[in-house]
Amino acid sequence: MPQVSRTQQSSPWLNHQLRMYSLAAGATGVGLLALTPPASAEIVYTPANVTISTKTLHSYSLDLNGDGVTDFFISAVGHESIDTSGFTSKIFARAVQGNGAVGYGGRAAALAAGQNIGSSRKFQGEFMATLHTFIGTELSFHGAWANVKNRYLGLQFQIDGETHYGWARLSVGGAEPLSARLTGYAYETSPNTPIVAGKTSGAHASMRKFPAEPQTDLGTLAAGAPALSLCRKEAWGKEERGSSAVRS
Repeated sequence: MPQVSRTQQSSPWLNHQLRMYSLAAGATGVGLLALTPPASAEIVYTPANVTISTKTLHSYSLDLNGDGVTDFFISAVGHESIDTSGFTSKIFARAVQGNGAVGYGGRAAALAAGQNIGSSRKFQGEFMATLHTFIGTELSFHGAWANVKNRYLGLQFQIDGETHYGWARLSVGGAEPLSARLTGYAYETSPNTPIVAGKTSGAHASMRKFPAEPQTDLGTLAAGAPALSLCRKEAWGKEERGSSAVRS
């Protein structure tokens, strides 16, 4: 009778193992594609050196993402009271329709560096700081932005109908003429992704983490062809040992 080589032989046990490995290979490939983490979001930062004042530049158009569309106006206005007994100056941020600044009670919040800006915040109002100058010696400030340095406007705005978050860093003076100095601004390129006030670079999106794959035959399969070859050798070894035991 012609001899059948060992590579042509197959046992039910070995066939079962190889079928399992083949099925697992397909499942593992699909699984690896499904578990691929999303690309990291990116922070785009723009340095600036702009002074908005009641005496010089009265309004500045803030375009966070540089697409030529104004997202916010930062303005300085001043006017005398009706009876000319005093003078009122205001610095305020006005959002273009659909956008907003972090705030409460109709006033914009003066965020410190490191604070989070995202969907958990309330975005509303516009007024930042008000300075009342009266004839005589009285001078009073109102609002969280009165006489502050390097505080942040938390911003929410739209890009192609999707919500993005950003910030603008400002310092507001404490004398007349009232002025605000814009020294930089940034935004997140990924929609609905929070940004940290003052953060100017790097990835901000959280990368998904997955549990380590258990050390099983399916896990071994993920190592590729070398592992499968090793498994075949182990299978032949088990058959050899079984045959030896029967012969003895």
